[in-house]
Amino acid sequence: MARPPVWYLNAARRTLIAVLPSLAPPDDAFARRRLPVAEYGVYERMDRRDRHHACEVAKALLARHPDAPDELVRAALLHDVGKSGRRYRVLERILVHLLPERPVPAAPRLRGLAGALQVKRHHHAYGAEMIRSAGGSETVARLVADHHVAGGDAELLRQIDDET
Repeated sequence: MARPPVWYLNAARRTLIAVLPSLAPPDDAFARRRLPVAEYGVYERMDRRDRHHACEVAKALLARHPDAPDELVRAALLHDVGKSGRRYRVLERILVHLLPERPVPAAPRLRGLAGALQVKRHHHAYGAEMIRSAGGSETVARLVADHHVAGGDAELLRQIDDET
């Protein structure tokens, strides 16, 4: 399936932000107001670039759907938290988006590029488990787990994430 032109623009913008993290100021105060303490603690583990993206997604969600359920907004803020179990490496992040999708097991955790591919493939499940382990909402954890699934409760989050 061909990607829309906006996807390429967003990919270029996110690549620039990956290389120049100073271009990605996260709105941590916004996240702090929206997330309970346990979930904010998980949010803080993310790299500033991922926190910036998370805030962009949550704000885009609210701009389009001001009446969005609180749990969906919180899931938007935490949807990529599963990536935080691995140090942010710019070249790995770029390569995993250029390489074709391939099956890789969720465990054991791998090193190197294979580990980066593993995180890309399973970050939603890793994030959901992190939220549960921190005592966060089961609803938020489920939405994070499903944010790459077409249809269902997390469909709106999936669409906005793809566009942001």
